[in-house]
Amino acid sequence: MGFSSHSLDDTLRHLTAATGRSLDIERVSLWGFTAQRASLECIDLYELSRNRHSLGTTLDAARYPEYFRALERGEAIVADDAMQHPTTRAFTEDYLLMNGISAVINSPIHVNGELQGVLCIERVGPHSAWSSVQRLFANSVANLVSLALLQNQLHQLEEELRDANSLRQALFAGGRDAILIADARTGLVLDANPQAERLFGRQLQQLLGVLQSELHSADDRLDIGQLLTLIKTDTSEALRSTVVKLDGTIVPVEIVGQEVQLEKGKKVVHGVFRALAPTSDDH
Repeated sequence: MGFSSHSLDDTLRHLTAATGRSLDIERVSLWGFTAQRASLECIDLYELSRNRHSLGTTLDAARYPEYFRALERGEAIVADDAMQHPTTRAFTEDYLLMNGISAVINSPIHVNGELQGVLCIERVGPHSAWSSVQRLFANSVANLVSLALLQNQLHQLEEELRDANSLRQALFAGGRDAILIADARTGLVLDANPQAERLFGRQLQQLLGVLQSELHSADDRLDIGQLLTLIKTDTSEALRSTVVKLDGTIVPVEIVGQEVQLEKGKKVVHGVFRALAPTSDDH
């Protein structure tokens, strides 16, 4: 349960504090599993009487196996007397007595059906039975935490996708060679980078929708089917061809292509065109 977003941290701190005040409970904390669920780490502990937040305490699964097995079952642990309850009594010496805790509600936190951590509501002082309202409130807060974590995951995914798209766009636009993206079935140009505009002497709008074969010189009309056949032969050598600029200038090129399958089964050809120095045969 990684909390890397400052806004998420603020949300969770607000939830623990609001829960403590609403229930008039001294300690409310959030715990997240470490790698391989070897332990639980306290992400945020709110103490009502001191109105403060802290973190860092760790509970090892090997030391408290009954408790961790109970969490894995996915049901809330409701202990009216935490020192006597079978799943929490192992905490008596090194956690409950140290903090004066008498009763606990531990509500599992799931995200996308996977157990991520636990919300702990801990009464300090004489123990007493938890009311049905308190149990329901704890479950509702755990659900809110799950929602906050899910929203944060979606936000991070959107950020990663934006970063990946930005990187792809930078590589596409910043490459030294001309790049054309063409429909693998029709050969129509779908996209081109600035270097392609310079190579073909055409603006992007003058390239979009043009058959790739029409960009080659009249005696070297390489259509998309021929290019795909050459790609699928998996030769290590680049294809030599000639292209024609809008003003009629013939430019010798090397072409390297790759067929790419997009979502919903659509296929495109990613063609890289590198201009060659004219040879005596080109004059």
